[in-house]
Amino acid sequence: MKTFETETLSKRGTMIPLTVVEADAYPAKLLLCVHGFKANRTEDGRFLEVAKNLAADGITSVMMGFPGCDVSKEDFINYTLNNCLDDIESARKHMEEHYEINGPLGMIGYSMGGRLTAMYIGSHPEVECIGLWAAATYDRFGGSDEFLGVPLEIMRKEAAEKGYCDFHNGFDNTDIKLNKELVEQMDNCVLSDNLKNYKGAAIVVHGDSDITVPYQTAVDTYGLLENAREKKPVTVKTADHGFGAWDNHPELSKQLTDATIEFFRSNL
Repeated sequence: MKTFETETLSKRGTMIPLTVVEADAYPAKLLLCVHGFKANRTEDGRFLEVAKNLAADGITSVMMGFPGCDVSKEDFINYTLNNCLDDIESARKHMEEHYEINGPLGMIGYSMGGRLTAMYIGSHPEVECIGLWAAATYDRFGGSDEFLGVPLEIMRKEAAEKGYCDFHNGFDNTDIKLNKELVEQMDNCVLSDNLKNYKGAAIVVHGDSDITVPYQTAVDTYGLLENAREKKPVTVKTADHGFGAWDNHPELSKQLTDATIEFFRSNL
């Protein structure tokens, strides 16, 4: 098992930072790890923990950094759902070109990464196993009138006028710009059919104290996965959206990663 950092070219002509965890032997299956809004590509090491444990099971993993996140040199204004989907595809193609990848494809998506995962499976039936971690898999803005504390009415109006809206990100205390395209894509994003039509395996992990993406989202998502060949709900008691990473409770992240490792070993 070998872990290293590299990069690959995006469709926009920019460089996408990658972290790769190689399988112990090839040919190998491929796991795409999709991080959340303004997060780092390893999700504070949780993706790495899963990837390193699955390397012995013939699974190679790749984590890609989205525009304006982690060590990406792009401005965050390039963070749109479509650009992120393009970057997932670019990372996948990089891995298939450089490694002997064979067999089913897996994905893990955390928060907004869960939304991207649910979008991706709609046009990629070869994805046979997914992990949804505190996933924002609600349709549009989930019936809320705000996004991460900012009223949608203000966001939409400012984005329509300027092409972007100013946004203070409480996760890392930074001021960023949300692209008009991101606001519009979120507004038009409906995932229900993708989840209903998904025929692979799925583990849905959520903290019951999550107020960023409410716990009910996981309940609804699990119910929509009516055609999944295997599905498992995991509730991490007392966990908020960070699964213990924000309040020094690593045992909560361990529940998250342990359950995911076990599920992927059996289903990918």
